[in-house]
Amino acid sequence: MFRASTRLSLSLLLFCFLASCLPAQKPGGRGSGGIIDVQVRYADGRPAPRGVHVRLESAEGGAEADLDTIQGGKCQFRQSTSGVFIVRISNLGFKEVSARVELIDSPRAYVTLDLIPLKDNEPPPAVSVPPAEAVSVKDLAIPEPARIEFTKGEDALREKNTDESVKHFQKAIKLYDAYPQAYRMLGDAYVEKQQWPEAESALKKSIELQPDLAPAYFDLGALRNQTKNYPGAEEALKKGLELTPDATVGKYELAKTYWGQGRWQDASPLATDTVKALPDLAAAHVLLANIRLKLRDAPGALHEYQEYLRIEPQGSLAPQVREMIEKIQKALPH
Repeated sequence: MFRASTRLSLSLLLFCFLASCLPAQKPGGRGSGGIIDVQVRYADGRPAPRGVHVRLESAEGGAEADLDTIQGGKCQFRQSTSGVFIVRISNLGFKEVSARVELIDSPRAYVTLDLIPLKDNEPPPAVSVPPAEAVSVKDLAIPEPARIEFTKGEDALREKNTDESVKHFQKAIKLYDAYPQAYRMLGDAYVEKQQWPEAESALKKSIELQPDLAPAYFDLGALRNQTKNYPGAEEALKKGLELTPDATVGKYELAKTYWGQGRWQDASPLATDTVKALPDLAAAHVLLANIRLKLRDAPGALHEYQEYLRIEPQGSLAPQVREMIEKIQKALPH
């Protein structure tokens, strides 16, 4: 039984709410970055087609970069910082798949992700040409100059040169106005610059052009979480989860939305699912610990805070988390 006083419980919860709103720590300070080579393939070993969306995230959450596969189902992330990352694919009609990768002791890492149909008995789609040549009609419509500007924008965003990335994404859109991914990445660049109205406008345009682009809904929901527009975040995130029900990033952001609204019970299963799916996502353990405290499950909260320190002992929240652990341990019966 948790024996802490009501005053202590409330102070802990207040800290937790503030901590959960802090920006995720970006991996860095541990090297000069490197290259992550990604291979996406079908379960039978055939390479995936072009145009499969791949996202790179920091281990604590938060997008680092987005790419689409080229011929042969490949893409390559070039990072200017070292650390622990999550590589994820979440395409319509396929299960979300992710892998943890480190750029710490080595400047190069390799990841292979499988495209798994949502229906377990559904065979991989048959193709009459080599998969490397499979190109969608929408993909073919994008002019090469627009693609070049898009790639330059992604490179600039990875290098944290947001002003340049905005210019390139804007050029890509000027060359091809019906470019949903360019609008989406422009929105992400504006998020980095904390230009919230511009970011929301770009993400909404991306969704208008491609209503089944689930990651754009998740980005919009995450943006609205940051600006505390929780009803708007809930609407966007639920739409994204309708398109990709197993998307962990959507569940995580929706859990944060419910937390912001004071809906602890609704947030709990989503945060639990996130921790199970991405046990190395340190920030998710903090969120779940917050919820456990609100539900007066001090031992559960203690475990989640300890997991955060296991994953990110030098993380941005590490000093506060250590203080929380000490307070809970003193309050628990011995």
